Amino acid sequence: MSNRVSESEQIVMEVLWQESPLSSQQVVARLQAQDWNEKTVKTFLNRMVKKGVIGFEKEGRKYLYHPIIKREEYIQSESNGFLNKVFNGNVKDLLATFVQNKQLSKQEIAYLKELLEKE
Repeated sequence: MSNRVSESEQIVMEVLWQESPLSSQQVVARLQAQDWNEKTVKTFLNRMVKKGVIGFEKEGRKYLYHPIIKREEYIQSESNGFLNKVFNGNVKDLLATFVQNKQLSKQEIAYLKELLEKE
């Protein structure tokens, strides 16, 4: 993904990944817990359209927004960026950090073992 999505924009993306297309008013309603006003949400939507991560269809006087990128693509891109930035691309160091700091539960470790055995 060429244009990075900010943390706030990611919150908007999560709404659109859950359900779309949505009008800006519908997005605002789903983001009530964020305590953002309508103008703020519209600013995020416009910025995200310019970045090419969401699109819209005009229906009468309303714009209905939908994600262009899939959630899985976003997660893959962000994961690779984090891995490269923090661990210089070394997955072993990433996993070792989580294991050594006891940030993985036994179930998570078992799941990782199962994934590795499948490969």
